[in-house]
Amino acid sequence: MVGLPSDGQLVDARGSGEPQGVSLMFQVAIERILANGTGAVSQSITYPAGFDQNVTTGGATVVLEALEKMEKASLAAVSGVVFVGNPYRIPGRRSNVDSQGRPDNRTAFGLFATHVMQANQSIPTYNEEFDQSGKVIDTCLENDVVCATDPDCTCQLASAHMSYGLMQPVQDLIVSHVLDRM
Repeated sequence: MVGLPSDGQLVDARGSGEPQGVSLMFQVAIERILANGTGAVSQSITYPAGFDQNVTTGGATVVLEALEKMEKASLAAVSGVVFVGNPYRIPGRRSNVDSQGRPDNRTAFGLFATHVMQANQSIPTYNEEFDQSGKVIDTCLENDVVCATDPDCTCQLASAHMSYGLMQPVQDLIVSHVLDRM
């Protein structure tokens, strides 16, 4: 998850289980953005990115909860946000894209979104106006069952979910989205 405040600061939140520092999913993209001569700086959010059955502490959770709490003026100062493999992904949003940046019209909810709906809780998310602004891209790979659940999948490991940092088209999409907003 990379948030880009309008002052050129890149903020990333690593996913569950990743070591402290820049997320492996964003490392290549951030290096390319910083090398682009934009004057941007990078800051990783420090938080416990562990696996806990009672508390979700992944990057999507941290970023979504922050966006949810922001007042309108603060949200307006955010130039762009990138999600990859968002487990709280909601279908039907403008920000939903595939690995090539094309609209993703799948009707599947993210894994954590499904869990919180089953528990009659609210899904952490950003508001509709922010979704429609074009500032957000929420990328979900075609085979990532974390961001688009598939009840027919007998997957033991969500390998697609761990491959965003290795996919050139996804890294290109991140870089393009961020640089277009700087």
